[in-house]
Amino acid sequence: MLLYRSISRLALKGQSNINALTRSNLCTDALSSSPASAVSVKTIQEKWTSRFQTENVPEATTSITNILAHVLQLSCLGDVDKNKDAVLSDAQLAKIEELCECRIARMPVQYIIREWDFRDMTLKMVPPVFIPRPETEELVELILQQIDMQKEFSFLEIGCGSGAITLSLLKQVPKATAIALDQSKLACELTLENAKRYDFSKKLRIFKHKLVDNLPDELAGHRFDMIVSNPPYVPSGQLQRLDPEVKVYEDLRALDGGPDGLTVIKAILTIASDHLADEGILWLEVDTSHPPLIAGYLEEHGERLGLKYVSSYKDLFRKERFVEIVKV
Repeated sequence: MLLYRSISRLALKGQSNINALTRSNLCTDALSSSPASAVSVKTIQEKWTSRFQTENVPEATTSITNILAHVLQLSCLGDVDKNKDAVLSDAQLAKIEELCECRIARMPVQYIIREWDFRDMTLKMVPPVFIPRPETEELVELILQQIDMQKEFSFLEIGCGSGAITLSLLKQVPKATAIALDQSKLACELTLENAKRYDFSKKLRIFKHKLVDNLPDELAGHRFDMIVSNPPYVPSGQLQRLDPEVKVYEDLRALDGGPDGLTVIKAILTIASDHLADEGILWLEVDTSHPPLIAGYLEEHGERLGLKYVSSYKDLFRKERFVEIVKV
């Protein structure tokens, strides 16, 4: 599924959760008119593509295709076209219209259908837990290229959200164990639920914890082979510029990185200093303006922290997005 995989990782401040609840209530009201009989998949697809375009809903065709695949319980989006001549039942028509009204309200499709694909996994999604983006799949791939699959491997994810990064790594690295933390109780619960889907809960411990400069007391003295984070990195001043899909529905705390977007990143550097094993690696997904700023910060503070800037890597849009740092 490709929808919103290019969406910006940003949100507005303030009334996000209130607006999300309001929008959610509005979009659950089905249309008052009764569904007509003998309506085909193709007809409904064309109808809602046109309506979405009129309402300036982004990626109109993909939006309705995702909704149709969900309602029809199809395994992939391509199957929608294969079933274009199928006649929809009244119940299916009513459900499609209900979900399309959610999309008109600019609710992300991930929240509408309550799941999303990340790499080779299908994860449950619930608002306002942060929706994983395609760039983060690249981060997982970078990490996997450097891991010895035959060795035991322990890692920490800071800000786990739906659990996408941690669970992808656990699936690919048989001897890995993980600790994940997030300040959102709902995110922790969602990560655990997704972990149980894939029978990874025994390899994973989850902590609800607001990050400052330390980890939960239970992890004092703990050392990791790797720390990974896709932290809040959006400068606070940019939060008002965002798409409705993000500013209304997603959790601002997963996005707001402070005045320069580096507040949480600097806290993570302190944690990496204390909790990475020798030659352990810190991986960060950051704003495209951040790699040189992080490199400069470590030039000044790296010796004290015992951290060395290794490199930055481009995402699929050819923007500097990922940073690799080593404990020395």
